[in-house]
Amino acid sequence: MLKKTKITLSILLMAVSIPSLAVNAQGQEPSSNEFNQYIKDAIEQEIQLAAPAAAKGISTLSNKDFDHSVDSLLEKGVLKQDTIQKIEKLQDAEVVILNIDQAGDLVEATSSKQGDIKDQFEKKVTDATYVNSDDSLENKNNGRRITLQSSLPNRGSSAGKETGAFHRLQTPASNSSIVYNGVMADSVVLPSYPIANAYGKGEAAYLYTGVDGVAEVGFEGVVSQQTPAGWYPVFHAKVLHNVNEGDDNGYSQPRSTDTTYTYRSKKFDGGATINGYKVFYYAGKSDEPTLTIREQINYSNIYVVKFNGLGTTGRSVKRVTAIAMNNAGSPNTSFSYGFNSPAIWNNMRFLINNSAGTKYPENVTNLSDDVWNHGGRIDYVKDSNHVEKYTFYKQ
Repeated sequence: MLKKTKITLSILLMAVSIPSLAVNAQGQEPSSNEFNQYIKDAIEQEIQLAAPAAAKGISTLSNKDFDHSVDSLLEKGVLKQDTIQKIEKLQDAEVVILNIDQAGDLVEATSSKQGDIKDQFEKKVTDATYVNSDDSLENKNNGRRITLQSSLPNRGSSAGKETGAFHRLQTPASNSSIVYNGVMADSVVLPSYPIANAYGKGEAAYLYTGVDGVAEVGFEGVVSQQTPAGWYPVFHAKVLHNVNEGDDNGYSQPRSTDTTYTYRSKKFDGGATINGYKVFYYAGKSDEPTLTIREQINYSNIYVVKFNGLGTTGRSVKRVTAIAMNNAGSPNTSFSYGFNSPAIWNNMRFLINNSAGTKYPENVTNLSDDVWNHGGRIDYVKDSNHVEKYTFYKQ
């Protein structure tokens, strides 16, 4: 039982020897208390989804009072066994804090268990993909509902069609009535995909969650000289990149780019199941004015990405399954390689009102439901248990 093991988060984290760190973009160093707080936030989230009234605000308590509150819930039998198991895993999760500045540069990457791990991240810069601008958000589907179907036709906003095939679900902008602040799924299954062969054609597959068009986290099929072919956690920052004369890409004017950081130490194979997938931010918190996205995977890893210079007001949230294409001849040229097994989102829903509740996509009013098959075929099946399966086929 959790009561016997006790959370004692501060002890767990203070036992880790963290080397001296460079000051981050906000002038503060990560501390055991900061890592500790993100674990408490994650545990509160799990309790809140199981017992909303019982969980509210407990992450703001001292470590001792927090432990006491969780133990009290256990004694009262409020929490089911699966929630208890999730909490037990989260209490020993590795927390990685990343600071990305306004230029899209990774200023700092610090692990609660390893210390400075900035050298474990690989950077690449590409043109922005699958991004809805403010204008494209006006091109909605008027509440189109997802239905069971074998093949997705092109529909909705085609923003991003030049750069690949995708299915993008995006909420409206948050407002005073409702805040869309994240995505969660019981599990995500990564597709089998010929990553190295696709890379040779300038293509890559993605499953990710985005906040507006400015910040995206999820998984990408990656291969490079430093990184063996596999699926890795990736973190995107869209920036207005001021390209100077002499840059490798030869442009001199500002361009909208994605700066992507791949966490090379966390590799998954095609067909792997990621349990407890959750991506969220808090909106309107006075103590957190910077857009700070948490990503949780397998209840054992929590990534905290701070996008300095970006706020939290009026944001929308999107979920994307895609194949990116750098060398497409036209928006109708098929990708070179499809999925050999499906990408699966199991019981995916949007988090609302700072994770106080959830909404399935079909219940989101004015959901933007956009598809571009880029000359290929995207087979899609959704069953009554909200299991969504995507298979991309080359035509």
